[in-house]
Amino acid sequence: LIIMLLGSAAISLCLGQTADAVSIGLALTIVSLVAAVQEYRSEKALEKLADLVPHTCAVLRDGRMRDGYPAKNLVVGDLVMLSTGDRVPADCRIIDGVELTLDESSLTGENAPVHKMSEGIIVPGSEAASPSSMSSVSPPLTTQSNIAFMGTLVTSGRGRALVVAVGDRTEFGKVAQDMREVEARKSPLQIKIDELGKTLAGVSSIVIAVIALLGWFLGRPFLETVTVAVSLAVAAIPEGLPICVTVTLALGVLRMAKMNAIVKKLPVVESLGCATVIASDKTGTLTQNEMTARSVYALAFPSLSFGLTGVGYNTSDGHLVRSTVDDKNISGQRKHQQVSQHTMEYGAISALFGVASVCNNASIVIPTSEDTAEGPLGTAISGQPTELALLVGAAKAGVPDPRPLYHRIQEIPFSSDR
Repeated sequence: LIIMLLGSAAISLCLGQTADAVSIGLALTIVSLVAAVQEYRSEKALEKLADLVPHTCAVLRDGRMRDGYPAKNLVVGDLVMLSTGDRVPADCRIIDGVELTLDESSLTGENAPVHKMSEGIIVPGSEAASPSSMSSVSPPLTTQSNIAFMGTLVTSGRGRALVVAVGDRTEFGKVAQDMREVEARKSPLQIKIDELGKTLAGVSSIVIAVIALLGWFLGRPFLETVTVAVSLAVAAIPEGLPICVTVTLALGVLRMAKMNAIVKKLPVVESLGCATVIASDKTGTLTQNEMTARSVYALAFPSLSFGLTGVGYNTSDGHLVRSTVDDKNISGQRKHQQVSQHTMEYGAISALFGVASVCNNASIVIPTSEDTAEGPLGTAISGQPTELALLVGAAKAGVPDPRPLYHRIQEIPFSSDR
């Protein structure tokens, strides 16, 4: 449709109809400006979001450990430190590690954590390969147990790794390059507008031919007949339609922005409205990838039921409560009483959460004021959701973290198979 309008403007200029050409050009300018401004604002918003949570890592540079180093400044040969909760900043060769496991679901689709080791691996078929072709032999990603891929998450353990690839040379970078070559599909609205443009072009051609033939039969001058026919065809093209469509989509983008959703391309709004089925991953997409400890059972008090209020990792939004089977109000619901350090049950609860904190690799930092808050809800967190839920439960129960009082000699990581 845009091409037809450009052709109509050119024909109008050739026929001396300057007003029509200017109006069509003005309409196209408005459409282009609205789309460009909206996409520019979306790009800036996405850049600000990326700057809010920069990807950092711990790297050894010049013989010194640098924590919070920007991952985009890494080069091949850097030595990075990996620990539980870290996101791998680049493709790295594992040098050494202690029970190091990574979540590679974002790259390979496998949801089970992958154990990483520092030993070398034997590439299938490399025994029969010639020395000149050894460098071209690349094992599957799922078999590269000594490589930590960029973008994967350390679920447990710790280790050191040497950077072997950055940027587009990483496996994620190769995927991104392949995605750039994929042709973008048109939205349903764009398909319908293209069909409308083809229909108008066909109808206009037929109208021009019919009027030209009719004028020739009536003995009219040929140039005058063609001019009338072309003018009618140009008038049939709706130059206001692109403005209406663009403005409508822009209003949809603004409404989505008020609901904290950033839309990069205008046609995406219409595509979202046409969706009938949404297939989505669950953890971290439909859910927040958070776990919460809600109930506590103490052997010393079998007749009591303990619970933790609040949801998520906000330690200040919840506390420990207790109730008995017979302790109910008139409506039949249990009456809860808050458990404090002065109640007799606190000793058993303190011992329970103390063990849960010692057998824990997660970390949670509770700031003393809002100015020192680093993470979501004023809390800096790192670790697996299960272990974080136990630490948050201990904080809600008022049990201090006993780990600074101990020195870890050996660790046996948790395994569902053990």
